[in-house]
Amino acid sequence: MLLDIGIVVVITVASRLPVLGVGEIDWDEGVYWLSMQTMQSGHALYASVYSSQPPAFLLFTEPPWALLGGGIVAARAVMLAWGAIAVVSGGVIGWRLGGRVAALAAAGTLAVDPMMVRQSVILQADGPATALGVAAVALGALALTLRGPRWRTLAAALAGTVLALGFLTKLLDVAIVPPLLVVLASRGAGRRLLPAAIVGGLLAAAATLLPLHDAWQAMWNQSVGLHLDTRSATSGISVLDALRIRWHLAVVALVGAVIGWRRHRLLVTTGVVWLTGALLAMSVTHPLWPHHAVVMSPAYALLSAAGVSAAFEWLGRLTRRHVRAATAAFAAGLMAAAGLFLWSGLRGLQPTTDFRALASALGAHTSASAQLVGDDQYVQALAHRAAPPGYVDTSNTRLYAEPGALQGLEAVADGSRPVCAVLFSSGRFAHLPGFTAWVSRRYPVVVDLGASRSLYIAPGCG
Repeated sequence: MLLDIGIVVVITVASRLPVLGVGEIDWDEGVYWLSMQTMQSGHALYASVYSSQPPAFLLFTEPPWALLGGGIVAARAVMLAWGAIAVVSGGVIGWRLGGRVAALAAAGTLAVDPMMVRQSVILQADGPATALGVAAVALGALALTLRGPRWRTLAAALAGTVLALGFLTKLLDVAIVPPLLVVLASRGAGRRLLPAAIVGGLLAAAATLLPLHDAWQAMWNQSVGLHLDTRSATSGISVLDALRIRWHLAVVALVGAVIGWRRHRLLVTTGVVWLTGALLAMSVTHPLWPHHAVVMSPAYALLSAAGVSAAFEWLGRLTRRHVRAATAAFAAGLMAAAGLFLWSGLRGLQPTTDFRALASALGAHTSASAQLVGDDQYVQALAHRAAPPGYVDTSNTRLYAEPGALQGLEAVADGSRPVCAVLFSSGRFAHLPGFTAWVSRRYPVVVDLGASRSLYIAPGCG
């Protein structure tokens, strides 16, 4: 079984390697890349560096990113490592709750799910958070099935620890709480395992949050308050839209749940509860974006695995004359479907724009020590041009929803380290009321960068 899952991991990594070095795939990548560059310069998270995510994402991504060289390839390599962890963890859940075939099916589904393919490459919090959630439930499954009370208690404590880290990476990981409770409380093990998981979670939360105690208010305002404010829902999608994104995989999961219920009730129950928790978590997330739908991926994987395992068990009861042919045909069909899913996911990893020429122009017109504000952080990070730590994120969600964000952006221009230039690249700044007029007055030197992009420079700052 370990060899089978290992092969799936190798396929996962090998299929993503060619796209690690492509240009910007998602706008968020630039925000987090520039944020880590700013942290690397000595600025503290929240107290100085703005972040709309809980602390664990940047705190635990920045060190390996820096160790690997600090570029976008390094950042995506870290995301790919999390993707591999998700695949292995899904296999462990399938193995412990459904057997060898379920293990391979769960791992394989997570490896080829188009949303998981995307989140195993893109620099966003959703990939690591999903991997941590799957790992938490995998540890819960081990706690349920390991021999010896000490090992079971330790696994449960680690499950709580990993779940807490997942929640502190992305708030959507609250969806993992119900399936973990189902696993830990099944077979009468809840009395012993649940307290251990709670203690592990509290210790992990304390270890992460206590060093940031001076920035708790800023942390709440940035990573929680913004998403709770209904005004932040300037756009986005509905939960129904999120379900439509992978309706074909949802159908497979539904069929798997029906087929697998009789043979793998705990696996199906865990998947159904997971999906329910994911839907509830998405329903209170504002704004909801397509990549948030990855929170449903583990549920789809477990339900599909239950169905595949039950189907192979049924095929095994056929007569010797038919069993080999039927099993081979079914396996071939599954592999073909997996190939189509994987191809679909990889096709969606094409870069939106090649920013190398724009980054070179930005470097040519500004000094290496210049501080810039821009509406496309990927270009800034690629050009190694710093932003004010509080404005590494200039998304519409923030500038429209956060009271005083735009006024603060204008005020920081004359701070102790003045902003020398403002980049209009993605079109976001152009729609901010009155901002273009203010920039034109404050930064009268205008450089046309082509394709409706402009760089406004303060006199003497070029």
